[in-house]
This record gives sequence, C-alpha cells and structure tokens, in this order.
Amino acid sequence: MKNKNFNLKNKKAISIMIGYVLLITSAIVISGIVYQWMKTYVPKEGINCPDGVSVYIDEVKCEEIVYNSFLLNLTLKNNGRFNIAGYFIHATNSSEQELATIDLSGYTPDGADKGGSVIFGVKNFLNPGEKRKNIFDITLPINSINSVEIIPLRFQSIENKERLVSCQNAKIREEITCS
Repeated sequence: MKNKNFNLKNKKAISIMIGYVLLITSAIVISGIVYQWMKTYVPKEGINCPDGVSVYIDEVKCEEIVYNSFLLNLTLKNNGRFNIAGYFIHATNSSEQELATIDLSGYTPDGADKGGSVIFGVKNFLNPGEKRKNIFDITLPINSINSVEIIPLRFQSIENKERLVSCQNAKIREEITCS
C-alpha cells in the first residue's frame, strides 16, 4: 500500500513541473511575438535633411514702436542647394543664455497656428538664392532679444508621404540687440 501512495505523489509532482514548464515556455513565446510586433513601430533611422540645406540671415533690424513693443525685420536667404518650406525661430533674452528658448513664430502672420514654426506654404517654396522677409511684432512679456536661432524646415517624401523635416545640421545663430 505504501508503494502505491508513493507512486501517486511522484506523478502529481511531475504534472506540476510540466505545468510550470508549459507556462514558462508560453510566456517566452508570447514575449518573442510581442517583441517582433513592437519592432515594426520603431523607425529604423531618423528622418534627416540633405546635406546641402543652408540658410543665412541676410538682414535683421529691430525698431521700437512704443515702450516694450518693437518690430523685428528679418530677411532670410536660402544659400543652399535645396528648397526649404520654412523655419523654426527662437530667441534668447540674455547674453549668457546658450539655448534659445523663446519661440518667436507666433509673432508673425506666417507662423500663427503652425506648431511653433514659420511655414511659407504647403510645399518647399523658398528656392536656392531667394530671400524671404518676415516681420515679427513683438510685445510683452518679451522685453529684449540678444540672439536669434533659426532651424530650416523642408517637406520630404518618405514612403509616399509628405513629412515636415527639421534640418538640425543647418542651424544658425545671430547676435542682435533688441530692447
């Protein structure tokens, strides 16, 4: 009688071990499937501008209209090999500030409601060699500008979709005095 009970206990232990092995195996298989599925959502490489994108500030003027209100006249020239669609424009209000954090795009009609950028149209409208003038009507809370930073933008066709691409490698910075 003792031998029969001993054999039953051993068989129960084996069935529990088989259950654990099946549970661990199914967890590993499901995690492999989820990993392969999630891998398709991560882009393989970042979207970059071509190397020939380049702009420079041709002219910048700052005129005070009334107390704590001034016009920033900015003329941008495309001196690169590719058309551009617009730009991000940020400013600093201190000479010690290294990172431009004040978004100026909302102070011009071309930048209103464009997601923090100044866009010329739905295509890359600024051809190489062309200039574009924008006037920024700046009022409080910005009381001074020490430098302006511009990052060009362009539309690029990626997988048959038009994407707006920021050209970080073509960023320019100009020291100005506006107060």
